[in-house]
Amino acid sequence: MKQPKDFVLVRWIKALFRPRVVQLPVLFWVCLFVIMGVLIRWATLPKTTLSLPGEIQIIVATPTPGAPISAEPSPTPVGSGGTLAFTMRHNGNSDIYLLSQNDGQLLRLTYDPAADRDPAWSPDGRWLAFASQRSHSWDIYLMDMQTGTVLRLTRDTLFEARPTWSPDSQWLAYEVYNGEDFDIYVINVNGEEKYQLTNHPAPDFSPAWSPNGRHIAFTSLRDGSKDIHVISLDTGEVLNLNNSLEQQEDFAAWAPDGAFLAYSAGTLGNEETRILPFDTTAISTGELRPMLFGTGGQPTWSPDGGALALIYRRSDTSYLVAANIAGWALAQEGYSSTDWMSSPSWSRHAIPTELSQQLAVRMAQQGSPLYTELLLNTEAEPSTYDLVGLPDVNNGDNVEKLSDRVNDSFNALRQRVQEETGWDYLSILGDSWRTMNHTPRPGQGRISWHVCGRAVDINQGFLSNGQIELVREDIGGVTYWRVYIKAAHQDGSLGEPLRDRPWDLSARSKGGLAAVQGGELKSDVPTGYFVDFTTLAADYGWERRNALSGWRTSWFDIEWWHFQKTEGLSWYQCMLELYGEEEVMASYGTLPWWTYRPEWEVQSYPW
Repeated sequence: MKQPKDFVLVRWIKALFRPRVVQLPVLFWVCLFVIMGVLIRWATLPKTTLSLPGEIQIIVATPTPGAPISAEPSPTPVGSGGTLAFTMRHNGNSDIYLLSQNDGQLLRLTYDPAADRDPAWSPDGRWLAFASQRSHSWDIYLMDMQTGTVLRLTRDTLFEARPTWSPDSQWLAYEVYNGEDFDIYVINVNGEEKYQLTNHPAPDFSPAWSPNGRHIAFTSLRDGSKDIHVISLDTGEVLNLNNSLEQQEDFAAWAPDGAFLAYSAGTLGNEETRILPFDTTAISTGELRPMLFGTGGQPTWSPDGGALALIYRRSDTSYLVAANIAGWALAQEGYSSTDWMSSPSWSRHAIPTELSQQLAVRMAQQGSPLYTELLLNTEAEPSTYDLVGLPDVNNGDNVEKLSDRVNDSFNALRQRVQEETGWDYLSILGDSWRTMNHTPRPGQGRISWHVCGRAVDINQGFLSNGQIELVREDIGGVTYWRVYIKAAHQDGSLGEPLRDRPWDLSARSKGGLAAVQGGELKSDVPTGYFVDFTTLAADYGWERRNALSGWRTSWFDIEWWHFQKTEGLSWYQCMLELYGEEEVMASYGTLPWWTYRPEWEVQSYPW
C-alpha cells in the first residue's frame, strides 16, 4: 500500500526550510513533529480490509471531514447546496454537465466528440471520475476539478464504466465487461493496483461504495432478475437485498451515513425510487421491506442526507428533480430538457470560480448541427413539398421515398448508424412512403404517417438471427420497444454490452400462455456489443411508435419497426405538406378529430 499523501508534506517542508535559512536542529524537530502527527492520525483512522484472491488486501481509510476544495455552499430549500453532475445527451452526443445547487447555473463540463457519462464525485471534491469512449474503447477517466485536467485511468480494450469512490478518495470500484460477462473491479487512483472483486457467470455491474468503506452494493442478475446485492469487504459475503423476480432494480446509492440504500425499481420506462434500511441481519432473514419514495429513478443523495435527486421522464422530457426525504411537498425541479438526462451525482462542493468562468464562456459558443435539411422547392414559403428518393435503399434506384422535409435527416441517420455499428443496416427498409389508396395491414387503417412521407419501417429480417434485440419499455401504461443493433466488430470498439434481458417475440409462436402474452423475457442477457438504434434515431428526430393495443395477439400491432418524424405536426398538417386539402378530403372523407392534433398529444391512438 502506498504511503498516505500526508507524507508529501515532509518532503515539502524539507525543501522549504533550507539549511542556510534554518539551523539543522530546528529542521530536525519540525520534521520529527510532523512525521509523528501524520503517523498518529493514520493509525487512528478506521480501516477496512478486503481479502481478494491471491491473499491481496486493500486497506480503505475512512477520513475525517476536511476542508472543501472551494467555499462551503450555502443551504438551499432542498438538500444542502453543492453541485450536481449528470449526463445529458445533446446534439447526438453524451456529455457531462454541472448544475449548481446554490445559484442554479448550468455548465457543460466535457466537450469531447466521443461519449462521456457516469460522473462520480470523489468524497474530497477534488476529482470527478467518469466513463468515456474517447480512446475508441470505454475507459475510466479522472478530471481535476480545480484545473479541468483529464487523466485516463484504465487503458485496455475492455468495457469499463460506472465508477464509484471509496470514502478516502483513493480507490474506485467500477464495472468491467470482458466480452461475455460483467464483473466488479477495484483500482487505486494511481492506476498501479487493480483487482477483480466479483467473479460470477451472471452480470454484476453498477457498483456503489458504502460511506464506511466496508460494503459495495451492485446490481446483479445472478438470481434471475436485476436485484441490488451487497458484498462485504470484510468477509466476502454477498446478500441479495431484493429477491424480486417481477421488478428490476438498479442504480443503488448509499445515504451519507450509510444507514439507507436508495435505488431504482420497476419496469423499464416506469421506474420509481425506493429506500431500504441497511441492516444485514434483517435483510438476511427477509424481515425488511423497502419504502416507496417517489416516481423517478437513478437516485443520488444530497450531501446532508436530507434529500434525493432523481431523473423523472414524462413524454419526451427528462426532469432532474430534488425532493426532501420528508415527502414530495418539499420538492423542486432542478433542470428539465427534451435532451436525455441520466446518472446524477451530488457533491457538497461548489464549482471552483475560475473553472466556472471558463466553462460559462465556452458554453456560450454555438455547436454545429448534426445535419441540414435541404429543400428542392426553393420558394420562400412553399405550399407543398416533393417526395425524394432514398439512394441505394432496397437495391433500387430511388424506389423508396420520403418527404423532402425529412429525407436529409434520414440519410444522415443512415450514415451515423453505419459508423456506430460497422454495417449499413438502413440500406434495406421494410417500407417508407405509401400512396393514399394503399392497402393497410390487417386491423389497421389508411391514416398513416407513411402516406405523408414522414415514416419508415426498418428491416425486421435480422431479428431472428440475433443481429437485432428488442427491450420492452412500458411508459404511462403504453408499451414501447428499444431497438439494439449488434455491432459488426465485437472487440469493444463499437457499441456496448446490454444490461437488460430482451423481449422474445418468437415465444408467441410456441403456443400456450406465451402466445397469449405476446412473448416473454429471454432467460439471459445476450453477450456481445450492441448499439442503441432508438437513441440514435431520436438524435435525428425520428421517434419510435408505440405498440398498439392488440400487440399481444397481432404481429402487425407490435410496431417495433416503425419510426416517424413528426416535428410537432398533426397528421393532417403533414398531409398538407404533400397534397392539397381537396385531394385529402376526397380520399379520406371526414377525418377523426385526433388527426388534427399534434402527434405527441395522441400517441396511443391507432393512426
